[in-house]
Amino acid sequence: MATTPEPAEHLLDGLNLPLLRARVTLRLMEDATLPEYKGAMLRGGFGYAFQRASCPVSCWGHAHDCTIAGLCAYRQVFETPRPPGVEWLHDLRDVPRPFVIVPPSDTRTRYEAGEALEFGLVLIGHGIEYLPYFLYGFDRLSSMGLGRAHARGKLERVETLRAWEPAGQIIYQDGRTLSAAEPLPLIDTRMVQARAALLPADLRLTLHTPLRVKTRGSILKRLDPLSLIHAICWRLSALAAFHGEHPWPVDYRRFVDAARGVRIESEQIRWLDLLRTSTRGSAPHTMPQGGIIGSAIVRNVSEALRALVVLGSLVHVGKACTFGHGGYRVEGIEGLE
Repeated sequence: MATTPEPAEHLLDGLNLPLLRARVTLRLMEDATLPEYKGAMLRGGFGYAFQRASCPVSCWGHAHDCTIAGLCAYRQVFETPRPPGVEWLHDLRDVPRPFVIVPPSDTRTRYEAGEALEFGLVLIGHGIEYLPYFLYGFDRLSSMGLGRAHARGKLERVETLRAWEPAGQIIYQDGRTLSAAEPLPLIDTRMVQARAALLPADLRLTLHTPLRVKTRGSILKRLDPLSLIHAICWRLSALAAFHGEHPWPVDYRRFVDAARGVRIESEQIRWLDLLRTSTRGSAPHTMPQGGIIGSAIVRNVSEALRALVVLGSLVHVGKACTFGHGGYRVEGIEGLE
């Protein structure tokens, strides 16, 4: 039997997980051949660049030997220690990272010297504190080179984006960090709730990057409301525990039950096969990273569930979120975004 969800104004109570959206522009200095889907390329190289931006040479490739782990930016972002006293996370293998790289939406592969490569960045919770390291890390990534040929580039601009808007404030330009004229435009739960209240009960969800969610031991091949709501709640709970001020105290199973009343219509979903090469371990190996993309109309979404869906669209959902997977857009089918 479905359980009536709590009012929207109480749904996200206790979830202290601010977000910061940004747009990053790299300028290519050489001709480049890049993959169609650039999330794995950007995320894969960025881990190396971030460590080189934040750690002494003696730590490169040996972060487990770090003697100042509690103060180390690399350890906090990429090897976040498990929070004490959170028993339900004892068997969590895939520790969430406090950022998402949102790859470019186009699939072009050929770039000429002088062209720009733009992509998005979302910093989550305590990850916002490491914004300067992210700037320096992307600068190192571009100088290390992109693609298999390691085409050199430079970090040209970083712009923090206002909530629900495509523009904001430039904080980095051509090698210089600029003084902020206003506070960083953080997104908090009250803003998410206000956004959800403006949306109608009938939504269009557009999965613009592969959604890879495992349900009952199998990877989801169609859009399923219960599985999606469960995945959003699980990700928010883990992010809050690792990167928020405290764990999220809501029993989210109530909202999974409430999702039983949601209907899916006009589903145009397909599977996108993707592979990536992982260099973790003794030798490089190929890993599947495919997921579903496309769109569907989702009807009878309560305001409480709409708040969850909106928040999930910001932090992404499912596997490989740092690569940009699990990204989707939420629109009211009456035309209100």
